[in-house]
This record gives sequence, C-alpha cells and structure tokens, in this order.
Amino acid sequence: MQRLMLQRLIQGAACRVIEAVQRYGPKTVTIAGCTFVVTPDVFNPKFFVTSGLMARHLALRPTDEVLDVGTGSGIQAIVAAQQAQRVVAIDVNPEAVVCARANCERNEVDNVTVLQGDLFEPLTAGERFDVIIFTPPYMEGPVTTLLSRALNDPGKALARRFFAEARNHLEPGGSLLVLYSSIADHEEVLEIAAEHGWQHEQIAARKMLLETYFIYRMVPLRAGFKR
Repeated sequence: MQRLMLQRLIQGAACRVIEAVQRYGPKTVTIAGCTFVVTPDVFNPKFFVTSGLMARHLALRPTDEVLDVGTGSGIQAIVAAQQAQRVVAIDVNPEAVVCARANCERNEVDNVTVLQGDLFEPLTAGERFDVIIFTPPYMEGPVTTLLSRALNDPGKALARRFFAEARNHLEPGGSLLVLYSSIADHEEVLEIAAEHGWQHEQIAARKMLLETYFIYRMVPLRAGFKR
C-alpha cells in the first residue's frame, strides 16, 4: 500500500511538471539529430526521456517494415525510417498526426505513413510488420484531454489491449519494442504481456531521479516455453 501511494505521489508530481513544460516550454526542439515542432497537446520529445530513449535504442535492418504505435511528434518513426525500409506511424490524437506528418517533411523523410486511429485500428487485417514500437502512457490519472491521453492509462487498459492485439500484426520472427517505467508497476505490465503470450528480454534501462525507464524486446512465447 505504501509503495502504491508513493508511486501515485510521484506520478502526480511528474504530470504537473509535464503539463507545465508542455504549456510553457519551447515548441521547436532538436533531438537525435532531427528537428521537431510540437504543440501543447503533443508530447514534447526533448524534455521527457521516454521518446528519445527509445529512439536511441532502435537497431533495425534495412529490410524491416516498422510500426510505431502512439507516434506523438513522430520521433521514433523518423529515426526508424532512417534505418528501415518502411514505417507506419499511428496516433489517436489528430494534433499528433498533423505534427508527425509535418516533422517527417521537415526532416526529409519520405518512407513514413502517418495514420490517425486507436492502436491497430487503421491497419488492414493482414498488414504485418517486422518490428512494432510502443512507448505507451503509463500514469493512472483520468483521460480527459488530448495530452492526458498521452500520459494516462488507468488500470493498464491500453497496455492490455496492445498485448492482446499486437500478434495479429507481427511477422513471423518479428518483435515488439516496449518502454515502461518503474513508477507504474513495470513488473505488472510484464505479467500482462506474459498472460497474452509474450516473453521478454530487457535491452536497456535508464534511471532518472526517482524513476527508472526500461526497454524490453518481446517475442511470442515459444511452444513449450515456461515463464
């Protein structure tokens, strides 16, 4: 109970900092060698570790086809496009879609398609990818605004849906790249992934003040695999 209360306090403080930076911080930023323009309702990749951390740990093949779920400013899609053959980026936030498309043009990336929709909704039934990137919201606050949708996932409902549906859009031999935080019960989200048939390996971790970010590579459980 004390651990849960501490996590909620940290999450509340983090959300207040994020909201202030989103409102008053610069709207044009440079990260990973690219320039991004964002609006107050689109997650700023410069001042929050998650997007840039994932982008720096993408190691893709030139033949890979990549899906970036929850693309936001488009940072991960744009970095992925510099390595991979093709990228599809999805975001439920219409402002994020506009930003991501503009940032692709700004960074002269022409192999990214940006779609608006909820998780895998915009994809066709048979559309599959070699790598699916997911840097999800993980706070427990309510979803009442475009920005809060990028921050909050009450009850890990979005994470559950992602792990339930991702296999339908992954090529055989493909993998997920997922980032999660220590202040949001990362062990619980790994259990949720396992319940939906995914095994994981940690490929990166970064500690920032009271929070540690983890990046996991996940693949479907092998036949006979026991967790």
